Amino acid sequence: MNLVDVISDLLSRTDEEEWFEFKVDWFEEERIGHYISALSNSAAIVGKDYGYLVWGIDDKTHEVVGTSVNPFGHYKSEPLQNYLARNLKPSIAFRFQEVTMNGKRVVALVIPSAKTVPTAFNKIRYSRIGSSIASLEKYPEREGLLWNVLLRGYPTMVNTESPVQDLTFNQLKTYYLGKGLLFNDATFKVNMHLFCPDGKYNMLACFLADNGEIPVRVAIFSGSDKASKLFSVKEFGNQSLVSVIDRIIDYSDTINMPKAVENVHTGIRTDVPLFNQDCFNEAVKNAFIHNSWLRRTAPMITFFDDRVEITSFSSLAPSQTVEGFYNGRSVPVNEELSSIFLATHLSERTGKGNPLIVSYFGRKAFKIGEDCIVVTIPYNWKHSFKDEMDKIADRLSKTEMKILFAIRENPRSTQDEISEVANVSLSTVQKAMKKFRKSSLIVRVGSNKAGYWKIVDADD
Repeated sequence: MNLVDVISDLLSRTDEEEWFEFKVDWFEEERIGHYISALSNSAAIVGKDYGYLVWGIDDKTHEVVGTSVNPFGHYKSEPLQNYLARNLKPSIAFRFQEVTMNGKRVVALVIPSAKTVPTAFNKIRYSRIGSSIASLEKYPEREGLLWNVLLRGYPTMVNTESPVQDLTFNQLKTYYLGKGLLFNDATFKVNMHLFCPDGKYNMLACFLADNGEIPVRVAIFSGSDKASKLFSVKEFGNQSLVSVIDRIIDYSDTINMPKAVENVHTGIRTDVPLFNQDCFNEAVKNAFIHNSWLRRTAPMITFFDDRVEITSFSSLAPSQTVEGFYNGRSVPVNEELSSIFLATHLSERTGKGNPLIVSYFGRKAFKIGEDCIVVTIPYNWKHSFKDEMDKIADRLSKTEMKILFAIRENPRSTQDEISEVANVSLSTVQKAMKKFRKSSLIVRVGSNKAGYWKIVDADD
């Protein structure tokens, strides 16, 4: 991109991030050297090719206001650029560049990221810590992270070692074969890039394994925030996470009960779902593809009484622009994982997910932060999960409620599995489910073999 496009992308971000900084007319020659060191090192840590110090931008409002700074003058009897270059170790090809935006003069200092060793100014290595500049000596963990990036490359699921090495992949094989896909027992680990350079299993292997021990939870709150009473938590993780996505989508479908809405003019009744299922499905798949799995923290899916939030714990991929993100020109945070999703038909490379969500709810549905992305899908009406289950409880026994909860927790359960979870006899389960179906409280979606149970009516 040209510099105007780069700055436009920086302006579109919610806040300043550790690899770029906005100023208006502030100009302290010595401190500029500190900034070059800090932004060069911070850019390397987050996988960026460049850091940027931009004058002419209000750092609070991101408004282009213009600047009067002159970076081409002298400092201590020599050209400023010579002074800065002479005190930088190693030498990096920084440059000052002027552009015009909205009729205003903007000056940018373009700073290459550190490559083989940290960038130092006057023999001190700096980094951005929050919105401040500080010596790396005061932050040894961050300095260690920088050295790790410089020596091994920007950390990815492929070059980062899994903390669990005794991994098995039976569920992955079953998933592939169940979709009619080829699965070569002899070569799949190499073909899927499941090893670090030293031959140990990597984080991609941890993600795909039966026993990678990465928990995934779906939480339901009975109010509009997390201060509300927690209604339910469903555990989906600690197994091959490829199959988990289908299970989460099935589970959400049991929550997404329809409501009959009557048109006052025509008298026609239409079943309207609680939320847009297609948007939810796309948001969940994107959250898994773009999540930073290196911390072994899974995306978080949270239902409230007025919305559902899908949170992935990562910012945009290093080469992803904000405009491209919204328009569907997606750059995956985890490229190899994205390829596996494509191979298993979990996702498509059409880039339809984010544009679909934007078409329904606008860009306000996304909150892009420095370390997380939150997608909010509003409900079509306000809904209390507590009230829903209270209505059901009025006409069911405690044993029947236990059976219904077992169905909600795992809609694909067999009657034997429901019997085990609810701790009741199989005949009791069969009798209860007959009652549920007769009263239209549950319906079967799909075939008897491959389908699942859906709770559809809380008002009869």
